[in-house]
Amino acid sequence: MSSFPASLVTPERVVFEAEVQSVMLRTAEGEAAFLPGHTALIGALVPGVVRFQQENGTEERAAVHGGFVQVAPDHVVVLAPMAELAGEIDVARAERALEEAGRRLAELGGRPAAGEETSGEAGLERAEAADAERRARVRLDVAGGS
Repeated sequence: MSSFPASLVTPERVVFEAEVQSVMLRTAEGEAAFLPGHTALIGALVPGVVRFQQENGTEERAAVHGGFVQVAPDHVVVLAPMAELAGEIDVARAERALEEAGRRLAELGGRPAAGEETSGEAGLERAEAADAERRARVRLDVAGGS
């Protein structure tokens, strides 16, 4: 199978850079997989797992918390405000963050429903707690390899 260069970049560093056979991630439009020769695309990312299938058969997984993907027929660049490779994630810290976010959501009346207005201080606090919970779940998913 052909390969192409792919990278995952944050404002602070290049998190991952290698020749890969595919890149799989979630955009605002849904799950996406990119192979060599893919049509050019720029898309918004949602928090989730990015999977880089490498030439040697291994898969590198990373947690991203939003951002963009730029796809060209000969390369893929993932730009994220924050990203961590599976081996960099402190599982105990992510579990504590998940517990704290869950506790905070319970105090605030639960997660906002899809499409629910989150204006005002209480609404913004609920939205922030839900985002913190989502980030912790993504980090645990990546670290656990599931």
